[in-house]
Amino acid sequence: MASFDAGLYRQVLGQRSFRLFWLGFVFSVLGDSMTRVALTWIVYEQTGSARAIGWLMLCYTGPIVVGGLMAGALLDRFDRRTVMIVDNAIRGVAVATIPLLHLLGRLEIWHIYVVAVVYGLLMMVSLAGTPALIPALVKPEQRSTANALEMLGFTLGGIIGPPLTGLLIGWVAAPYVILLDALTYVGFAIVLAATRTEARVAATRVARRLSSMREVAGLMVRQPVLLSTTLMFMAFNLGSGFIYLTLPVMSDRVLGGGPGLYGALLGVLAAGQVTSALLSGTLTFTRPLGTMICMAQMAAGAALLLLLGQHVAAAFAGLALYGLMSSPLTVWAQTLRMQIIPEQLRGRAFALLRTIMQAGTPIGGAAGGVLLPVLGIPAMIGIGALLVSTPGALGYRVRELRQAGAQAMTRVEPPTAGETPDAVTVGDS
Repeated sequence: MASFDAGLYRQVLGQRSFRLFWLGFVFSVLGDSMTRVALTWIVYEQTGSARAIGWLMLCYTGPIVVGGLMAGALLDRFDRRTVMIVDNAIRGVAVATIPLLHLLGRLEIWHIYVVAVVYGLLMMVSLAGTPALIPALVKPEQRSTANALEMLGFTLGGIIGPPLTGLLIGWVAAPYVILLDALTYVGFAIVLAATRTEARVAATRVARRLSSMREVAGLMVRQPVLLSTTLMFMAFNLGSGFIYLTLPVMSDRVLGGGPGLYGALLGVLAAGQVTSALLSGTLTFTRPLGTMICMAQMAAGAALLLLLGQHVAAAFAGLALYGLMSSPLTVWAQTLRMQIIPEQLRGRAFALLRTIMQAGTPIGGAAGGVLLPVLGIPAMIGIGALLVSTPGALGYRVRELRQAGAQAMTRVEPPTAGETPDAVTVGDS
């Protein structure tokens, strides 16, 4: 069913431009995770208010919708490296104002909120720019491995950043920890300037004539693989929001382990994600990627049912398996999207897709906060598991998705001027 080839990572990382880009990306993600923790701690330390932290989270996430649409248009209209360099310069300056104002004794809460708004407004430039740029850095057959490395970078940043920030805050003031993030922005901008990508002059000329998201929205609605995976992942993230909300309550009230057990459960989940992210870049499957996505999503939902056992061992096993099944979904789906989405639409397409994906988990968490006191923990776990797994079974019934990623997949060419993306096809039927 699958063949293992650890040399795939060596081949991809052996390419200087991608290696530099990936290293800069990883350190930037690490810096971002550290800043989020440090800013949260500063707000909590100065106010002691949960409401103030809630406002900070809103400042982080609220501008993403507007920023996502803006970022996609910029990435398609101008050179993507240049857009990402400017993004890193602006965000680097913004976060650097926090330690500077602290040093001058002028740091106030509203300064932190403004920085969070700037970060949220521009965050999608990197989130959408990275998958839009990867196809210009590696060969088509190396995209899955490159996507696995991107997922690995996100996961490692989420694992290493928070505990490292907690350790550093104990040594230096939290605002000075943020200075490290400012330096990662500088480093990523330098790396991007040194990165060489394939020139696509004709595609750029076409892109500059496009002025709205209409082409991207039309492609997503008409293309079965894009539409089905988007709906599947929206449901997956909603279900995940239910689970993430329930975990701390279950750890304390049902399993009796308190915050220590809660942290350990999240650590096991993250370990599963890292393991599968590493493996997904070295495995070649005989089955189509679309089929593998459906099977993995169904398996992820089934793994969550182990939490219904309400035992510590079952919870660890369920979350470890859930982590193992969840990381490859993004890797495989992103590889398919790169084959389907025309080059000149990738900035807007990935911005729109990732904006939608970003919204799923917090919406699920908010809905879960209302439903948990009414339905109870077992029902929340069951609903979360169904939201995760059922779309995988439904997706398998979509022939185009089930066949997507097979070796016989039709090669997609960007449409020329005057054409629409309607002709994009996947599968040999």
